[in-house]
Amino acid sequence: MISRLLITALILFSSVYYVVAQDNKLAPLEKEKFNLNKAKEDTVGYAQAVKIGNTIYVSGSVGWGTMPEALKMAYDKIDQTLKHYNIGFEYVVKENLYTTAIDSVIKYKNVRRKYYNKDYPAATWVEVNRLSSLKKIVEVEVIAVIPED
Repeated sequence: MISRLLITALILFSSVYYVVAQDNKLAPLEKEKFNLNKAKEDTVGYAQAVKIGNTIYVSGSVGWGTMPEALKMAYDKIDQTLKHYNIGFEYVVKENLYTTAIDSVIKYKNVRRKYYNKDYPAATWVEVNRLSSLKKIVEVEVIAVIPED
């Protein structure tokens, strides 16, 4: 008799615990993903951009060739992504730039200026030993905020 009571109590406790645990779980984030090249991004395992609420997180956009070409390539990809959300660089609040040649980025910063039109975000520029492939010389990621209506 005691074992039946004990088993019943354990079943009731575990049922109550399960219900409480389920109620305390956080709801999953509502993410809207965007891909410039879905097949490639599925293979590598990332989204070009993820929008949560009114914030857009744009993955690193890469460039290669000469530094002016590489910067233009990276910023053009970001521009395409921002246009998908009907915004421009004026909504970018944070930029991280990674390069294998920081002196060259500084030398050709006029390429970057064309996109921001002197409305610059908070920014971090870092020189790295290499990027995901040897031909890539710059990678830029940004965070943009869409104003609420």
